[in-house]
Amino acid sequence: MEPLINYFKDIKPQGVLDVGTGKGGFLNVLKKTFPGAKITGIDPHDESLKAARKYHPEVTFFEMEAEKLEFDDNSFDVVSISMALHHLPKIKKGLKEIKRVTKPGGFIIINETISNNLNPAQEVHKMYHHFRSRIDRLLGRFHRKTFTKDAILHMLKQAELPVQFFFEQKRNTNLVEDEAELELRVDKMKQMLEQIKGRKEYETLLPQVEEFRNNALKFGFQPATNLVIVIRKIEKG
Repeated sequence: MEPLINYFKDIKPQGVLDVGTGKGGFLNVLKKTFPGAKITGIDPHDESLKAARKYHPEVTFFEMEAEKLEFDDNSFDVVSISMALHHLPKIKKGLKEIKRVTKPGGFIIINETISNNLNPAQEVHKMYHHFRSRIDRLLGRFHRKTFTKDAILHMLKQAELPVQFFFEQKRNTNLVEDEAELELRVDKMKQMLEQIKGRKEYETLLPQVEEFRNNALKFGFQPATNLVIVIRKIEKG
């Protein structure tokens, strides 16, 4: 995330909010980018927050939905949402809330996996994610497929969030270093699939497990590209 750190090198915010913080995966980036800032994280899932508190004891956490932020208007200098847009049932409302709690002249950071212009190893990662998201939806959990780059930029334009800067973040890492690690992923897919056994979708999704294994062996399993976007909230007056 060096481009992000460099962009903000002369900016010293006091308050930073991470929306959809989960287990705190993006907090290390925020700490490096904004050393000394008071960071707050929110997520609707208590189990995720328990893990986040364990690894980030200096961060303040609240159980809260992105679409219903319990903060006053103009509360934070920087608001981020990382790997969570595709989990929001109401993206338009979520973006509106994020904009509301950002101070005029403040910044919004969006970090989201994209689904286009991927190499074969990244396509394997996309396949794995879309398999998981499909199972989640069948179980009544809201989990979209990942968006294209243009779709994300269009959302922001509709939400009247002016993009100042963006870049694509790629990680040349194979997420399965050997066949043993791959089998752990395959076993996890099978466990997820067992949750819908007896439904017609089970037979449709079952072949995807072996397809995933074969593609991962052939191409590797590389994280899909992330689109990182910086927005600045226009100051009124």
